[in-house]
Amino acid sequence: MTKVPRDDLLVACAPTAAAVRHAHLLSAEESLQAEAFAPRRAREFTAGRALLRWALERSLGSWVRATRVARTDRGKPVLEDLPSIGISVSHSGETVAVAVAVGRAVGVDIQGPTPPTAGLLNRCCSVEQQRELAVLPPERQAAALARRWTIHEACAKATGTGLKRWPETYPGALLADGGTWRALRWRVLQPLPAFALAVAFDQPHRPAVVRLALMAPEAGPPTPPPTLAPERRPVSR
Repeated sequence: MTKVPRDDLLVACAPTAAAVRHAHLLSAEESLQAEAFAPRRAREFTAGRALLRWALERSLGSWVRATRVARTDRGKPVLEDLPSIGISVSHSGETVAVAVAVGRAVGVDIQGPTPPTAGLLNRCCSVEQQRELAVLPPERQAAALARRWTIHEACAKATGTGLKRWPETYPGALLADGGTWRALRWRVLQPLPAFALAVAFDQPHRPAVVRLALMAPEAGPPTPPPTLAPERRPVSR
C-alpha cells in the first residue's frame, strides 16, 4: 500500500489559461468527459482537473495519477481509492483554485469582487459584519464581501453539504484572516490581485502547514515551488 506523506495542506491557484496547458495530466476518462461538454464548460472542467492533478502530484507523488476522481451524491469531489485525502476545486471567471489535504476534509473557494446585494448580505454576513461593511469606502465593499462569501462557501464545501441549505453566518470581524467554526478552521488568502480565496478544513485542534502554490501565467511548463505559510495553532477571531 502506498504511504501518504505527513499532515499537510496545499492550495494551488492559476489563471485558467495556465491550467489548461497541463491538460496532459488528465486521465483518459477525464479527457473524454471534457470532450462531451460545450466548449466553455470543457475549458473550465479541463482547467480544474489539470490543476487538481498538478497539485496532487506535488502533494503525494506521481503514483497518484492512477487514482480516479469521483463525486459524492452531493457533488463533493473525492479520490476514489484514497478517502483520507481531501480535495476541493473552485472557479471564478478566468481563475481556478484547488486544495489537497492529507488526512482532512477540505473546501476551497475563490471569488472576484462581489457587489453587495441584500440577499448576499443576509446570507453570508451577520448584522455586525454588515455594519462593518457599510462604513467601508464603496470601492472596498465588493472585495470585503467576496472575502466573507469565500469563507461561507469553503466551509460548506469542507462539510460536503453544499450551500442550498446553509443559512448560518460565521462569527468574527468582517476582515478577519482566519477563525474556527464548529469543527472547522478557515483561513483567507489572497494569491492574486482582486481575488479572495478561503480554505476550510476539519480537525482544527491538529497542527497544520498550509502551503500556497501559484501557477505562472506565462508560456512554458511552470513548476513554481510552494510558498510556505505555516500555521501551528488554531486561528480564532
